[in-house]
Amino acid sequence: MADKINGWLRQRERADGMAWLWCHQQLRPSDGKMVENTMRLGLVAEIGDENGAWRRVGELRLIEKYIANPTNGQPTFGWLTNHYINHGLPFNKRNGKRKGKGTIYCYQHALDGFILPRWQDEVAAKIKPLAIRDWLYDLHDDEDYDWQTVSKIKMVMGQVFKHADLHELEICRNPISRVLVPGSEDKDKEVRVLQPQETWQIISRLQDPERTLVVLIAATALRISEALALQWRHVRFENGSIRIEQAFRLSEITTTKTKSSKANVPMGSTLAEFLRGWRSQSPYHRESDFVFASDKLNGKKPRTGQMVNRYYLKPAAIDAGIITPGERFGFHSLRHSLSTWVNLVIKDVKVAQSLLRHGKPDITAGTYIHSVPEENLKAQEQYMVAVMKGERSAQACIESLMNQKPVSDSLQ
Repeated sequence: MADKINGWLRQRERADGMAWLWCHQQLRPSDGKMVENTMRLGLVAEIGDENGAWRRVGELRLIEKYIANPTNGQPTFGWLTNHYINHGLPFNKRNGKRKGKGTIYCYQHALDGFILPRWQDEVAAKIKPLAIRDWLYDLHDDEDYDWQTVSKIKMVMGQVFKHADLHELEICRNPISRVLVPGSEDKDKEVRVLQPQETWQIISRLQDPERTLVVLIAATALRISEALALQWRHVRFENGSIRIEQAFRLSEITTTKTKSSKANVPMGSTLAEFLRGWRSQSPYHRESDFVFASDKLNGKKPRTGQMVNRYYLKPAAIDAGIITPGERFGFHSLRHSLSTWVNLVIKDVKVAQSLLRHGKPDITAGTYIHSVPEENLKAQEQYMVAVMKGERSAQACIESLMNQKPVSDSLQ
């Protein structure tokens, strides 16, 4: 039914089924002609009849945004973002399933805290790559956000443009595809890798349940969200393993970070002894209880990782002289420490990859395995002994060299 004032509706077959389209006339800037523009409303099976389709037009405020829009029908970035939040953000583009609550929170924070305050009133089609790049560099240089944060903000902004293209909301290029920023800072400087004796110094300064929690993560490289989500039914003392099935983020039990994260991890006799000892003390020791249940919440939920890190883990590391009060440090350092030590001793990145449950070994090797200064020094000394033929001690070789006359003296 045509309506030159409010647009008109059509049904068209699409890859995922018959869909409702809302159509309206729009001025084409290139030649000043009025041309038809269409926007997908959704599947007929979801929306229903024509009345349902017009209700969807009203819900999306398409008439106000496109026909009564002072920008001549060109949607603003804020309008595209609103459509993305309602129809794209909650869902995973690969399989259509809902994203995790933590992912949605992080995306929403990037939109509300950074992107929308700067771009919401800009006409989306007129946003230039160079303007975005300069803004992102200002976030790093002037606002002092690290490149990893800036890169994530850029990624979220790009998701809005991709959503607009997928749903045919705006025919324009994605300016984010032409913007380049560094992905991260020097990661070796950000992560404090612990030697085994340093880890023990931290453990020895803690009491249960914090002590057992640190032992668990140090031995298995579990993420703190995975460790806190453990229930006693996941700890299988009879076969020496721990089953990772879920995570605890933003006060909710949710899925693991990746598909490969859901797996069995080994539990040696030492770790099992710590866990048995804690279970014998804990009032929450049933199979369905959380291993690290919150006393404040009567065991209904686990404790929070930030609280444990702030009041227990980091103070113990400071007391041991391992870090300074202003240094970044957390449970993730234990994950890096185990992978680095395993690679150093076992010399097989596949073992470290298996312990960390990474899908690809290059993630383990590139991010979680670090150089160890003490081992570098030892390697250097061993090499110098080999250079000096190795039949005498390094000190003897040095003394021998020092006693020799320079070549220039012998020529005189």
